[in-house]
Amino acid sequence: MFGLYFGEYLLEKNKISHSQLEAIMKEHTSRAKLGVIAVAEKLLTPKQAEELNELQKKKDSRFGDIAIEKGYLLAEEVNYLLTLQGNPYLKFIQSLIDMNIMNLNEIEECIEEFKKDYGLTDLELNALKSGDIDQIIPVFIDSNIPFADCIALVIRNIIRFINNNIMLKKYYTVKKYTFPSVAYQQLVGSHDLFVGLAGEDEALINIASPFAKEEFKVMNEEAFDSVCEFLNVSNGLYASKIITDDIHIDMTPPQFDKNKTIKSDGDIYVIPIIINGKQTDLLVVVDKKVEIC
Repeated sequence: MFGLYFGEYLLEKNKISHSQLEAIMKEHTSRAKLGVIAVAEKLLTPKQAEELNELQKKKDSRFGDIAIEKGYLLAEEVNYLLTLQGNPYLKFIQSLIDMNIMNLNEIEECIEEFKKDYGLTDLELNALKSGDIDQIIPVFIDSNIPFADCIALVIRNIIRFINNNIMLKKYYTVKKYTFPSVAYQQLVGSHDLFVGLAGEDEALINIASPFAKEEFKVMNEEAFDSVCEFLNVSNGLYASKIITDDIHIDMTPPQFDKNKTIKSDGDIYVIPIIINGKQTDLLVVVDKKVEIC
């Protein structure tokens, strides 16, 4: 993920060309999922890997943690597989050097400028370098906002089920939000939640196709159903998680709509998520009336 943020920065500062960035990212983003590596290393069978992938849709846990819990892998084997994925920060820096785009001193100077321009602390910069989404999320989303854990869960599930190389932007709030397309679900009970994914059709297709494992060319009803089912899975995981805190919520059927405006008498939290260069906005409203008109 660091490569997405730093690469865009270098592009803005004319330190790198579009073609150079594309070449680096093609090399840099080839980070295989843990299950794929485990099968390649003969530590899991394809059937076991698929079983663990399906379990992730029912349990908010990392692939490796579930594999250990099921007895399919040892902790040492998971750690070994993680090393095979490679450090994304180091891979990106190495690519800059190998392609003779920048030397190490120039890279370090640009990283310091990147940190200053984006107002990042050392801890936040290190979070981006780590590639660990649990460390990266707090850089862009205030952990003190209501139900921040719900937002974090949706983002983690996008990485698990949709694309493991996304870019987040700082969240913001609005009272009304106009969208070209949206899929959404409302949760009611101890608290009322509205959770939606909105954007241009091309952006939502980047969610629909990988989740359905089917290539969609347009956002037709089947494509919307796929995005809705993703929300249903993610919200189901969240509902199961918070019931242990004696918070009970029921999920209404997910729905979709086009070319309208969402209005609320409270804050609509908007979290921009970049997938394959297209922006999808995660929308969350907590305990406030929501109207779509």
